[in-house]
Amino acid sequence: MIILSLLGVSLSSLFSNPILKENFGFLGKWLAKLWNSYLSAPFQYLWSIWVDLIWEPFLDILKGLIKKR
Repeated sequence: MIILSLLGVSLSSLFSNPILKENFGFLGKWLAKLWNSYLSAPFQYLWSIWVDLIWEPFLDILKGLIKKR
């Protein structure tokens, strides 16, 4: 944001541009469709593995350290 200000770019004028709004709307819809159709299921699968293998053991270690105090 600071860099844009130093370059003299006005965010209000950028976001009032109808072509830019349309392009960002298209991009947002495309990314949502990509996420919902293709990326969500693999991400959730990998997330559950990460939670089981890394996060829960990490929390167990922290709880053990707290109990020792």
